[in-house]
Amino acid sequence: MLAFFYRQQAVYDLVTLTEEKNVTLTKFFANTIWQKYGSFLSSTQTLSNEALAANPQIRQLNENVIVQLESLSVVKVKIYDLQGRTVFSTDFSQIGQDKSQTSGFLSAKSGQVISQLGHRDTFKALKNILEDRDLLSSYIPVHANGNKRDIVGVFELYSDVTPLVQKINQTQCQIILGSIAILASLYGTLFLFIQRADRLLKRQYQQLQESESSYRNQADELKRVLHQLQQTQTQILQNEKMSSLGQLVAGVAHEINNPVTFIHGNLHHIQKHTQDLLRLIQLYQKHYPHPVTEIQVEAEEIELEFIEEDLPKVLSSIEIGSKRISDIVVSLRNFSRMDEVGIKAINIHEGLDSTLMILQHRLKGSREKPEIQVIKDYGTIPPVQCYPGMLNQVFMNIMANAIDSLEEMIETKTNSEHHNLSCQITLRTSLIKDKWVQIAIADNGCGIPQEIQERIFEPFFTTKPVGKGTGMGTSISYQIVTEKHQGKLEYFSTLGRGTEVVISIPVRQSGVRSQELGFRS
Repeated sequence: MLAFFYRQQAVYDLVTLTEEKNVTLTKFFANTIWQKYGSFLSSTQTLSNEALAANPQIRQLNENVIVQLESLSVVKVKIYDLQGRTVFSTDFSQIGQDKSQTSGFLSAKSGQVISQLGHRDTFKALKNILEDRDLLSSYIPVHANGNKRDIVGVFELYSDVTPLVQKINQTQCQIILGSIAILASLYGTLFLFIQRADRLLKRQYQQLQESESSYRNQADELKRVLHQLQQTQTQILQNEKMSSLGQLVAGVAHEINNPVTFIHGNLHHIQKHTQDLLRLIQLYQKHYPHPVTEIQVEAEEIELEFIEEDLPKVLSSIEIGSKRISDIVVSLRNFSRMDEVGIKAINIHEGLDSTLMILQHRLKGSREKPEIQVIKDYGTIPPVQCYPGMLNQVFMNIMANAIDSLEEMIETKTNSEHHNLSCQITLRTSLIKDKWVQIAIADNGCGIPQEIQERIFEPFFTTKPVGKGTGMGTSISYQIVTEKHQGKLEYFSTLGRGTEVVISIPVRQSGVRSQELGFRS
């Protein structure tokens, strides 16, 4: 996807830049060639195609064009009169062809510039035959005496952009290879974690079998040990998952933050220098309103007025973009919370928003599925004492399950039904009895079947396909809320209508127990 979007943008920039060069070159032709040959080219209706191609002025015009295009990327030039007849072409065999019904000619005749990028296996250029080349053709109107309303003809220029397209293709390949390398390294890391967890599971299972055969008379004690082992295993997996995820997120945020800070910090100086230069130009224009001809021509060619207007906008757009990246970095840091140890008083809403930022790519719509809307109903709540990283992991698990439920519902619908399908996740926070904070996360997905609702918090229980879920998310979330925060985790689900998960934790961790909670959603 990254390589595809890069190629689309790069090709668009290539077409735009080459088209601008062709327009500039056409202006130059209009000021030189058209002044000399324009009257002849506009009055060739009485000449046959053969007579026109053999005309001495056409031969002389062709020589002038070849001389002026030497060392440029333009490989062919055509000139059409207003009736669409090819009155000149560097390929004499094309003189006299009728292009009056082509979309490019019609657009240029109406005053618009249109360009098209294409590939040619063979192409007759100015002096030789080109093979396997990428060419950009531009239809450009010719204006009489600089009057944009008075069009006297149409130029068609072919530019050879093969080296630039090849460079785009090479960069695209590099992006693809780089992405594959990153994914391979991430896969390798994940594979090592899975192997380690698998060894732990196998070792514990072997110990369990040995204990069962050795102490059959101590069944009750064995159950207690097994329960402790499951809790230890869950805690090990949770610690490893949180540690690796937090380090990865914090590392990525740090690496992004350095260049963004550098860019954002220098933007102020660039804006100031730009304003100073623009003020200096305005002073020159004020005290020297009639500069020499060379300066006037250069100002017109670079479109000085447009630059003065557009340059501050460009810098403003860059500043907005860098601010957006900074906000994403802050969200990543808030989610990882790697720099915070122990219980901290935090803003719960920041944790919810940071989690939404991480999951934003799964909320966006596409051709295959509609957008998932997030409705925030945040109440007024004080800072809450908690383990920020662990609580963010709970939010991540619950929201990811809500998205999975909505996607499962979407898969049961046809493409025509997607337009009328409303997919929503509602986040609601409130303060209960001034001592408890309640966070409710609800979706309108497919819901949970009644027969499996009692097993939701069991370790390793999952209804998802192999490879898509481990069955640890809800179990770990339940442990974090009930054991780490002395809170309560409930769910309310109706098959076909959706699920609501309610998290209740005390505002302060000391002296409060979950048994004091006397309310429901």
